[in-house]
Amino acid sequence: MILLTSLYLCFELAFNARLLDVVGGMADADELHHIERFGRSLSGIAVALVVLQIMMSRRAKLGLAGPSNTKILVFCGIAAVLTYIALQSLVDFVVESRSDEFRKASTSIVLVQRALIDGQVELDGLVDKPHLFATPEGKAFLALFPALVISVDRLEDKIHSAKFQLLTQRTGQEMGGVQGYYKHYVQAMNETQAQWQKYRTHGNVDSAQNLEEQQDKAWADYLVDLGKRGWTPTTVPAYARGKVAATVRQRIPVPHNWLPDDEVRFREAVAVQFKRRVSAAKSGGKNIPPGLDYHAFVAHPEVQAELRKQLKMPEGVVVAASYKNGAAFDRELFSVVRDKYAKQELVRYDSPVSEFSVGGKQVELGLSAARAALVPPMALFFSLLGAIGHFTKLIFLIAKAIFQSIPALRERKKYLWLLPLSVLAVNWTILSNLENDVTQSRLYIYMLKQAQSKQEQDTHPILRKVLGNALHVVAIGQAYGYPINEHIRTNVLGGISYGYHPKVTVKEESNATIDAKRKGR
Repeated sequence: MILLTSLYLCFELAFNARLLDVVGGMADADELHHIERFGRSLSGIAVALVVLQIMMSRRAKLGLAGPSNTKILVFCGIAAVLTYIALQSLVDFVVESRSDEFRKASTSIVLVQRALIDGQVELDGLVDKPHLFATPEGKAFLALFPALVISVDRLEDKIHSAKFQLLTQRTGQEMGGVQGYYKHYVQAMNETQAQWQKYRTHGNVDSAQNLEEQQDKAWADYLVDLGKRGWTPTTVPAYARGKVAATVRQRIPVPHNWLPDDEVRFREAVAVQFKRRVSAAKSGGKNIPPGLDYHAFVAHPEVQAELRKQLKMPEGVVVAASYKNGAAFDRELFSVVRDKYAKQELVRYDSPVSEFSVGGKQVELGLSAARAALVPPMALFFSLLGAIGHFTKLIFLIAKAIFQSIPALRERKKYLWLLPLSVLAVNWTILSNLENDVTQSRLYIYMLKQAQSKQEQDTHPILRKVLGNALHVVAIGQAYGYPINEHIRTNVLGGISYGYHPKVTVKEESNATIDAKRKGR
């Protein structure tokens, strides 16, 4: 049991470190799902280990009358599966049962949280430390941020003025930044230029006059070919009519029953061929008039519609065939598209609270934000619960083995349970009295007091103190525990990822870089 518990603790502590990485990174919904699934699995294993110890102790007392190996495995498996399902149901219930107000507030909380991670916003009153949220104490603060900030008075009013700017920055990132979006633009314009070349090559004509000219030319060429054999349309011998028709059909789609002197049907066949060429010249079925140069072709409404589709642009945006330089591309296209989408998002975020209720237009946005705000702290709570519980159990098992091996201590085994509890109490007391840069900051103290005062009418004063103390212990404990846990994850367990792979932030290239690439085209 000591070996199994130690092995479990390694995976649990490594998971705890990875969980802080998730909170301190830009995890998407899929990565949250993976980390949540691993967390439930570890909790299931933790409960299974408890069941295993109980049943092994029972077998030690009863001997052959105790549970068999098969029964123990079955019960442990059932315990793990039931725990997994129960936690999944609990998380879903907590997320889906949140109020409409909480769902709307979560959209702003997650927006600010991600802006903090990306360094796009600073919180007044928080410690001024470079790369704070890459440190253990910064990641611990981010883990508790939703639980703390949700209790702040007039939260929406305090965030609202910066919301559009945050949405603009986030939208720009999702578009790949100016440089990334420029690459998509170049690709789209290369395809458009190929369409224009096809449009120009396949025939730049679409009029009755041009059709008549084509018909006259085709008939004249036909007469010349017949004249080389000394024939006219009316003098082609009966035996040669089929061969003449087959020869004509190689160039003109005349029907199979066509006769060499049937000029009417010949001209009809030329007209069919002409229309096919015109259709091919209309760039994929677009109704584009003939004779357009490249810039006019790009400016045509149907080409613009196709470009907006390719570049995922909102209605009303006009794409130019080229831009003077990188700054012009940023100003005239990228920023226009980014701001339009950000304004559309702002309308969603500022929707009435009723829109975030079940059946409302923004319920999915609210639920997604609520899950992003709640899942990491809940997973952190269960991870800490499992780690603390099994660390206490490990101390008990080691002490029990020591007492069992020393005859003089065997009679005192009944007091063994005091040892792990004492270790836990001492550590909790130490963590309760320690501070770091974050917990001493004005903002953290203010948010903690707000979280406690929010419960004044709902909870007993002692419970409010317990809440504040628990948040403080987690903030301090995670800051001290993260380096150890991360060492276990990377060096002991070979860098296990738990389904999360941090995104590498690519530094945005300047407009000068775009200009250089334009000149190289």
